[in-house]
Amino acid sequence: MLKDRFERQIDILRISITQECNLKCPYCHREGESDPKDTMSVDEITKITRASADLGIKKVKITGGEPLMRKEVTDIIRAISSIENIEEISMTTNGTMLKEQACELKKAGLARLNIGCDSLSSSILPKTVDRLKSSIIAAKNAGFDSIKLNMVVLNGVNDNSIKDMTEFSNEQGTTLQLIELIRTKDNSEFFQKYFYSLEDIEKELASKAESIETRPMHNRKRYNLDGATIELVRPHRSEFCANCRTLRITSDGKIRPCLMRNDNLLDILKNIRQGADNGELSRVILEGIQRREPYVKER
Repeated sequence: MLKDRFERQIDILRISITQECNLKCPYCHREGESDPKDTMSVDEITKITRASADLGIKKVKITGGEPLMRKEVTDIIRAISSIENIEEISMTTNGTMLKEQACELKKAGLARLNIGCDSLSSSILPKTVDRLKSSIIAAKNAGFDSIKLNMVVLNGVNDNSIKDMTEFSNEQGTTLQLIELIRTKDNSEFFQKYFYSLEDIEKELASKAESIETRPMHNRKRYNLDGATIELVRPHRSEFCANCRTLRITSDGKIRPCLMRNDNLLDILKNIRQGADNGELSRVILEGIQRREPYVKER
């Protein structure tokens, strides 16, 4: 079992495959990237994933930017799905290009989808509800049976849309994932204005839920009530960091031990381009894992 020095199990690799995106969501943290100078090739992504799998990584999350803007996205998924020990590949997407690509993604080996959807209002969300529905339908027709809608809740913007989103998610047979705005080094003013705590929502869900499950990832709670399934992502709690199981790889090939830090990155792409073999890459990955530490600690 792969662990960091804080005894946290590491079994998920989160790979950004592009920084391109066709939307401009104001809260986007760009996976912590501010000015990427390069982009990994399909072969380089595959080499990093293979070395990670040899160490014990079991799951891969594909992110961006918007990953569906990468023309080789299905090639990347197909290559990763062929790696021994990789049990599941998932993707986070804004869904605007999903309808056209859902079948090919499924055939290539993608198992799960997280679709960003912050509101059903076209004045907030730069795509229509009909477009979102057609994307979900296309995904289901392609064989995806695990679909989540990601809703970043913003104070005074869409916090009054949670009920509508819950009903919509329930109607569509998806899981609604409510996400608190993440504080980064660059968004202090935005965070102060728009952060919306999900504490009261969580208390209400806990009191009304017919059943509650706890996921190992971040120790997240999954609430089931009235046919709906709701998860909460609250990244500013010590419990969240204490149960982090993810190692991040930026689109320009850097190991990022923590989304919230910029001072402990490790350039693995440089090693690949200098001819490093699988064993050498594994050693770099292990060094990256040893640089991990909880960002929010118990006080």
